Amino acid sequence: MNGKPEKRNVKEFFLSILFGGGIIEYLHAMRCYAYYANLSHKCSPLESIMKAYWWYRYYKLGVKLGFTIGYNSLGYGVLIPHHGTIVVNGNARVGNFAVLHTCTCIAGKKEIGDYLYFSTGSQIVGNINLGDGITVASHSLVNHSEDSNLLLAGVPAVVKRLNYTKWPETDRVYNSRVQRVKTLFNRFYS
Repeated sequence: MNGKPEKRNVKEFFLSILFGGGIIEYLHAMRCYAYYANLSHKCSPLESIMKAYWWYRYYKLGVKLGFTIGYNSLGYGVLIPHHGTIVVNGNARVGNFAVLHTCTCIAGKKEIGDYLYFSTGSQIVGNINLGDGITVASHSLVNHSEDSNLLLAGVPAVVKRLNYTKWPETDRVYNSRVQRVKTLFNRFYS
């Protein structure tokens, strides 16, 4: 979802290995650490070493990029367009295909549905539930529960538009990426 090129020449490939450390590498390290942290059995020595390695990589990339995101808090298909300050509490559960822009914060224990579009400078605080297809406008503060397919704006955020279109439906490129991710997910988990 983050736009990694499907084809790269040899020079770009080796440069990404030498100087990697972008958003995709962060998300990969987060998912790998989550795998080892969520094992239901006692870790073998090799698994403990791998868990420590992925935690270190996840932590260092988070510091480099400005991310503090709980390793179990994001669903699949998350899109982070830019590096910068993003804070997501480990107790938050954000659904699939969320977009998180810079200078955003999700604090407290909450459940957020799929297709969240979280604009720059926005915050979600408190123990609340948000439905699918929520779009939060820039520099808004959401502090109460809401239903699905809404545009929220203001401090505190109020509903500005009902039946608001989900974010990937407005962009052909991302809509095709969402469909490819869903197809891939269904192929592995069906």
